[in-house]
Amino acid sequence: MPVLKVEGLKTHFFTEEGVVKAVDGVSFSLDRGEVLGVVGESGSGKSVMALSILRLVADPPGRIVAGKMVLDTDVGRVDIATAPESKMQKIRGDRIAMIFQDPMTSLNPYLTVGKQLIEVLDLHRNLKRRDARQKVISMLEAVGIADPERRYSDHPHQLSGGMRQRVMIAMALLCDPEVLIADEPTTALDVTIQAQILELIRERKAETGSAVILITHDLGVVARLADRVAVMYGGRIVEEGPVARIFDDPRHPYTVGLARSIPRLDATEKRLIPIPGMPPSLAKLPKGCAFTARCPAVRPECKDTYPDIRDLGKGHRVACHEKDVEKVRRTPAAEVRT
Repeated sequence: MPVLKVEGLKTHFFTEEGVVKAVDGVSFSLDRGEVLGVVGESGSGKSVMALSILRLVADPPGRIVAGKMVLDTDVGRVDIATAPESKMQKIRGDRIAMIFQDPMTSLNPYLTVGKQLIEVLDLHRNLKRRDARQKVISMLEAVGIADPERRYSDHPHQLSGGMRQRVMIAMALLCDPEVLIADEPTTALDVTIQAQILELIRERKAETGSAVILITHDLGVVARLADRVAVMYGGRIVEEGPVARIFDDPRHPYTVGLARSIPRLDATEKRLIPIPGMPPSLAKLPKGCAFTARCPAVRPECKDTYPDIRDLGKGHRVACHEKDVEKVRRTPAAEVRT
């Protein structure tokens, strides 16, 4: 049994402009100790999917309208989609924890670092104040913060961006969660700090055995850390599989387009080929495949019906009507008419 199994998840936002189908039928499973990379352009539904797993989507206007999210923990099995809020308060930060994109807005500017981390232990662990303080300081040291006893008393604005992100990681790991969600954990950090943060997540995952959902638009990050990759477009997963197969043998036109648009040292063709056009509005998704207007291998049925997920073997799945992947790879993206 996977530690987390998501089936048919739909999270919609009900706005004056219409129903925004931010997540529109997502299914995947996450094994213990596994890193699942979730990639896609901005607006593909990645972050909303993560917030749905933690039941943090604001209602109104957002609401989980369908699906199951079964969490199998050491204290029992629960469907997050329908669990009462009292149950979710015990799960968040304990069994499932999240590293948010922007630590400056995620951390409370009025409270010290130590106070904010102590609150997590007060909620989920019955520790004496002295023991809780020592655990927080030990965790700050474990995530690479120098002089943790002094930083314990600092406020977030007194820390650098990299240190604030480390504090967020420390907060997420305090209770040894079974699932760790990292939503663009290196956004706005310089390259050196990015590498340190990613290595820290990898090390802590190896030590604690947590499963990780790594949300990013950076395929290089995925190649470095992930075991499997889920490619999202238009609120759905269009391709999923082991990281090596997704990079070496992509089968969805969108995945092929993503691979073409990033620089590679081993590439024979040095020119990058961008994906033409823009992603569709999630409030006005087409009847069929959402990638139709940008696809170099579009078929008549693509406009009318959304393709079923096809199993290609070895854990590789794709949602595409076109079975001749070579047709996709031979067609320059520049020829697509939008």
